[in-house]
Amino acid sequence: MNYKTAIIFVIVSIYWLSLNAQITNFKEKFELPAQVSETSGLLLFKGKILTHNDSGDAANLYEIDSLTGNLLRTITIQNANHVDWEDIAEDDTHIYIGDFGNNNGNRTDLKIYKILKSDVETKNSISAEQITFSYEDQTDFTSKPNNNNFDAEAMIVLDDFIFIFTKNWVDLTTNVYKIPKTANTHSATKVSNANVQGLVTGATFYNNTIMLCGYDTSGIAFLVLINNLPENSDDFFKNDFEKYFLISELGFGNQVEGITAIGNEKFYISREAVNNNGTIISQKLFQFTDSRTGTLSTKQYKETLVDIYPNPTKNVIKIQSSDYIKETSLYSILGKNVMKVYRPKKELDISNLQKGVYLLKITFDNGSQVTRKVIKL
Repeated sequence: MNYKTAIIFVIVSIYWLSLNAQITNFKEKFELPAQVSETSGLLLFKGKILTHNDSGDAANLYEIDSLTGNLLRTITIQNANHVDWEDIAEDDTHIYIGDFGNNNGNRTDLKIYKILKSDVETKNSISAEQITFSYEDQTDFTSKPNNNNFDAEAMIVLDDFIFIFTKNWVDLTTNVYKIPKTANTHSATKVSNANVQGLVTGATFYNNTIMLCGYDTSGIAFLVLINNLPENSDDFFKNDFEKYFLISELGFGNQVEGITAIGNEKFYISREAVNNNGTIISQKLFQFTDSRTGTLSTKQYKETLVDIYPNPTKNVIKIQSSDYIKETSLYSILGKNVMKVYRPKKELDISNLQKGVYLLKITFDNGSQVTRKVIKL
């Protein structure tokens, strides 16, 4: 077996770990207004959707009807700047807007704007308190576009603290940093880390679980569920997490940006408009259900070990796994299912397929699933 080849080309390594629960009822809700083509943060507030653009806009929040998708109001934060707004979160009395997008890794003006919910509910022009911070372990502020580990696009608020999830361009992990939610200048303390194998772009907290969204280097959207939070610890990833690729729901080339819980195990997730090799993918809002968030989990999980080789290949993919395989499905770069084999042997013949990149989804008898990227020569 050529392990080096497998390591280089098998880029995506994920696992679905729940035996009897998964993402269901995933559907498009509506296209978002043109004013939020770069929708980033997402929050359901008083039955309405609040969102904002990530950059290139004024300091505006946009209120959208959750039934029709129509723009209802534009709320201006008069004492704020809009450098790179990336996420929005809440506690009982305030809404928080994270101006901490940092693609180049050289920002020294990272901020979170803190606004009263009562102001958002009744006014179209409001003021904000400012929380400024820096990362405790960042010493190099050289500009490194899309090549640093101090970008961030996701946060949640728990008790008296804000937790920021980084978007690590270098190693595709996410770091969790903690700062007080008081209007002051803080040093962000690193409290957790996880190898999510992708770029985290949004976060929400619901029923003692954390749900993250993001996408990988191929533009495949994913969800990460943390439903086994450790007691008396901020190390959210101390136990395990579950990852779910939205390949059959969204296909390839999606830049998902925001996520928010809407209750009853349901969530909204937003996608910004992108030009995907000449094809315009419009900004949209989607809805899905995850029953795993309805009850607390205390399971400990173990990843199913899988090797596929050779990869790239012209003819045959061989599969070596630690569990019995129930089914394999192969998807094209456009998300089309091109092959499904029930109870496959230890190899798949793909000699008749066109050259290109494919995604192989493997389902095991124990209910777990993994996804691997395959290159057909």
